[in-house]
Amino acid sequence: MTFNKKIHTYLVLLEKMIIREFYLNEETGNLYIEFSTEEDGDDFYRILELTAEDVDFYSPSIIDEDTEIDEDFISEIIIEYLNRNDLPGEEIL
Repeated sequence: MTFNKKIHTYLVLLEKMIIREFYLNEETGNLYIEFSTEEDGDDFYRILELTAEDVDFYSPSIIDEDTEIDEDFISEIIIEYLNRNDLPGEEIL
C-alpha cells in the first residue's frame, strides 16, 4: 500500500472512530487509549498503550504542562501512530 493511500485509509478510519476511554498517568506520562472503529461494531474495541516517549514521538506538537489532553489530541496521536503501525488487535467487550 502506498503512503498516500495508507494515510487516506486512516483518515477515513478516524472519521468512523469512537474513543471509548483514555487516561494519562501523570506520574509516568504513559497514555492508555481504548477506541473502536465502525468495522469493530459494538462487540469489539482496541487498546493502545503508549509510553511517555511514544506520546512525545507521535504527538504532532510539543507537549508541556499546559497541553490539553482531549479527544482531538487523542485522535491526532492515534493517526500519527497508525501512520507507522498497524491497528492494535481487537478485544471483546
